[in-house]
Amino acid sequence: MSSIYLILIVATLSTQHVCKKAFNQKMQGKGVITFSALSSFAAALFFIFQLKLPFNMDAGVFPYALLFGAGYGSAALFSVLAISCGSLSLTSLITSYSLIIPTLYGLIFKGDKISFFLIIGLILLMISLFLINFVKDNTRNNKINIKWLIFVIIAFLGNGLCSTAQNAQVEAFKGAYKNEFMTVALIFVVVALLIAGLIRERENIVPSVKKGIVPIFLCGAANGACNLMVMILSSMLPASVMYPLVSAGSIILTYFISKLWYKEKLSLIQNIGFVLGVTSVVFLNL
Repeated sequence: MSSIYLILIVATLSTQHVCKKAFNQKMQGKGVITFSALSSFAAALFFIFQLKLPFNMDAGVFPYALLFGAGYGSAALFSVLAISCGSLSLTSLITSYSLIIPTLYGLIFKGDKISFFLIIGLILLMISLFLINFVKDNTRNNKINIKWLIFVIIAFLGNGLCSTAQNAQVEAFKGAYKNEFMTVALIFVVVALLIAGLIRERENIVPSVKKGIVPIFLCGAANGACNLMVMILSSMLPASVMYPLVSAGSIILTYFISKLWYKEKLSLIQNIGFVLGVTSVVFLNL
């Protein structure tokens, strides 16, 4: 049963990236705030339907939820923007590096020890970043541009903040209020993005919904289902086994989709950097 969950989690993670790419192709980079808001709403429904009434949550959860929401909203929005102007496979890889942020948090604030796997993972990550950015030609698919770099860095930081806030909340409340935590955080994200959408892209809201309704809600549903299955699988497999398989699997699947379906081409050096990046993600998860 655990292998089925692993496959489904990998598939739902890749689905989210593919939906962002599909929406960008339909809307030519417009309506990304609307996409992020509505896909976040679809993800929130998974946790809203699991709430037990009456709603009861310790007030101390709110700061963690707001931090998670800030990270989630940033990652959701800027990953779409990054995919709109850069490589799908490289965006997937770089955002996966964000797991280093909760690791560093543990080393600095919790006194976690530096492991051999962490050192190897960091070395491979640095080499991977260098090779990915080593581009001699100006072909459209593998050129690294400043706009993409800024967007993917913000998405990277947002993803890292999500993981850090979520881990801190679980530790602080001994695993309690998970659904409440996610519901409050995602509602905060939806409201904030809807307000931003009304201000920045009012004229694109209706066209975005009409043209992109399928990738919007498929992305949100995949996100919600993924989070739900991760919580289930975490009780079946140790984290040291689950996270390396999930992370590497989703990156590799997204890579092949971007190559075969979207015809993205990376240089030989970038492909080597990609392989080293996947390896580094595995080591960082051990």
